[in-house]
Amino acid sequence: MIIYLDMDDVVADWMGTARAIVNRSWNYGERIPDSDWDKVKAKARMYRDLPLKEGAIELVQYCRDAVMDGRAEGLAFLTALPHDYSVQFAPMDKVNWAAKYFPGIPVFLGPFSHDKWRHCKPGDILIDDRTSNCVEWENAGGHAHIYRTWEECKPWLESILNEDFLASSTD
Repeated sequence: MIIYLDMDDVVADWMGTARAIVNRSWNYGERIPDSDWDKVKAKARMYRDLPLKEGAIELVQYCRDAVMDGRAEGLAFLTALPHDYSVQFAPMDKVNWAAKYFPGIPVFLGPFSHDKWRHCKPGDILIDDRTSNCVEWENAGGHAHIYRTWEECKPWLESILNEDFLASSTD
């Protein structure tokens, strides 16, 4: 099984940055108003400059350790491009951002959020902040977790990795 981590709002603080740009908040899952999205995408290099999300280092290290000790076959970022191709530097900046903070982890593009499930093989794991991505992933035969914090995710991830590891070692 491969562990796929979303980038925006899992390891990179996209929402905090976007809220600071427009000086207001939205709820998770709420569509950002077009007028606010226009302000966010005007920051053409925003993806390059995103800060780490709290818990990102711990999440990634835990996943790296799972690969090293044989509980997972691989680790990759699975991210999406803005739906309207409106941030031309996004693909390059996301790859460079990942290389800066987490060298050696490949970055795959959905290319869009609704395409992520196409990367799923049975048993693969997706950790993503978007409910629809997680539902589609599970429908494709994978395990998915709707991410909010590392503290909330860790017990779920431990359970999935240990369950699958024990099942494969008894085969």
